[in-house]
Amino acid sequence: MSSRYFFPVLILTVCWGCAQQGSPAGGPRDEDPPVVIESEPPNYSIHFDAKKIEIKFDEYIVLENVNQELIVSPPMEEKPEVKLKKKTLIIEFEEELKPYTTYTFNFGSAIKDLHEGNKLLNFEYVFSTGDVLDSLSVRGTLKYAHDLSEPEDPISIMLYNDLRDSVPLTEIPMYVGRSDDSGVFSVNNLRADVYKVFALKDGNNNLLFDLPTEEIAFLDTSLIVRAEFARFLLLASGAIDSIPEEGALPQVDTLSSVDSIQAVGPDLNSIYIDLNLFTEESDIQYITDYKREDRRRIEMEFARPLTDSFTYQTLPVNAPGRIEYLEYFSTERDSLTLWIRDSVQYKLDTLHLQVNYTVKDTANQYVVLTDTLRFTYREKSTNSRRKEVAKKQTEKLQVATMKSRGQKELNQDLAVTLNLPLQETTDSLIKLYYIPDSVEIEVPFTTRADTTLLNRAWISTRWESAANYRLLILPGAFTSIYPPQHDTIDVSFSSRDIEYYGQILLSLNNLSGSTIIQLISRNKVLLERTVDSDGTYTFSYLAPQEYQLKFIHDMNGNGKWDTGSYMKKLQPEKVEMLPATITVRSNWDHDVSMTLEK
Repeated sequence: MSSRYFFPVLILTVCWGCAQQGSPAGGPRDEDPPVVIESEPPNYSIHFDAKKIEIKFDEYIVLENVNQELIVSPPMEEKPEVKLKKKTLIIEFEEELKPYTTYTFNFGSAIKDLHEGNKLLNFEYVFSTGDVLDSLSVRGTLKYAHDLSEPEDPISIMLYNDLRDSVPLTEIPMYVGRSDDSGVFSVNNLRADVYKVFALKDGNNNLLFDLPTEEIAFLDTSLIVRAEFARFLLLASGAIDSIPEEGALPQVDTLSSVDSIQAVGPDLNSIYIDLNLFTEESDIQYITDYKREDRRRIEMEFARPLTDSFTYQTLPVNAPGRIEYLEYFSTERDSLTLWIRDSVQYKLDTLHLQVNYTVKDTANQYVVLTDTLRFTYREKSTNSRRKEVAKKQTEKLQVATMKSRGQKELNQDLAVTLNLPLQETTDSLIKLYYIPDSVEIEVPFTTRADTTLLNRAWISTRWESAANYRLLILPGAFTSIYPPQHDTIDVSFSSRDIEYYGQILLSLNNLSGSTIIQLISRNKVLLERTVDSDGTYTFSYLAPQEYQLKFIHDMNGNGKWDTGSYMKKLQPEKVEMLPATITVRSNWDHDVSMTLEK
């Protein structure tokens, strides 16, 4: 649990008094939300025993997605019926209210005016069936654990006074709140107690964590919710200098449109926490897709990485002998592509493949499951078959590399990509020329096959800054496992000027264990480096654009970010971001520093 004070910014407007007068015709557009002018029973009533609530507004309103937006805390087994009559919102109960209980009805963004669509955000109607209104709150922020972004969709924040680990899976919460589109949440009107805190993006709207794909967050320990404890935490965090006398600081009974803690001071009745949202790694294995879009290629995709127990074999159904494949597993080993080598065999319209892979059975034991997959390839019409024959007769091996007049990055090898699996490279049929002053000078190079993709090779040499080059690839330089040959490739291009690039000099402090540094631009990880000590780390050859630095505390040392597990009481591995983006300029060194949290 983090007790650090933060600045929640939610907008809730509850206005009392006379309705505002409308603007004259032709005047400025009305941008004010509807205003509550009267409610029966009054908001914040005690000894509540009414069967319905009537809330009157200063103008006609409409309700939008009220069944999804309305949060009742504590939850009711039967949601109340909500309807409109002219300018009045009516709530009728479908069940008996609990005694000595404070209820909070939060309408989210369901209420808006009829004509302009101005929304009254997070309007709350509160009452108690007992002698007092409970006034404690749990507030905080939700962020995604893997990148610290804020969830735009609402997330349910659920509190239980039953502290068993299994309770979010089996019971609805005692109290429930909801985050806004910036991840800020507040669960209000709580009684003093000790709670389990759980957050859920509820996939089936039943307030239970019962789907493996649901996003969750949880607090490591139970949470003490008492006014004296809230004030102790505020004092310890430095949010306040001393415990004031009652009424010395403004109390924030509802969230208001304030910009910062300086505007009104902290809420002395609130506990502040931060939660990290994640999706658990599922251990359910199954085939998500399989297809044969090309006669020569069979593709299978799995929900999880395949273990070493995975095997496959072709069934002897219409198969002339043993079929030989060129196999390719994806980097994450969650997909498999099989290229059929023999033309007699890949011309078969239908192939049957038996696959064996490890799954968990109903007793939660690992067993080997066998599936039989049918792969069919057929032309759809006579014209399609004719086109297919013509295509085969004229088919060429397609080779893609630098575009003519393109610009080559200095710090990268030159990629050559084929449309079919690469079998062999003949360097003598490749020529690379350096062209200073219009004179072509042949330069040495090496080629190598890619270790992760079957259809890619790399050409390596020492690239000169701001230089002109010509690449000549003659037929037969690259061959596939299939007969088609490529045409001559002849492209001219230039290399980047070394002064085009900038670099980041990162001073990293307070490391404890293995840390993964990721350089990110435009939501894509460009570079990744694992470090285990304080020091200065250089990121060179950077194009002039904006970058972010992300730091993953690799607690188990497996070289990647790992998600959490609720029942195993494992939080996701901690992630930190450099607070500001870095705008790299050409021919410039950018010094930045980062002190990591312990």
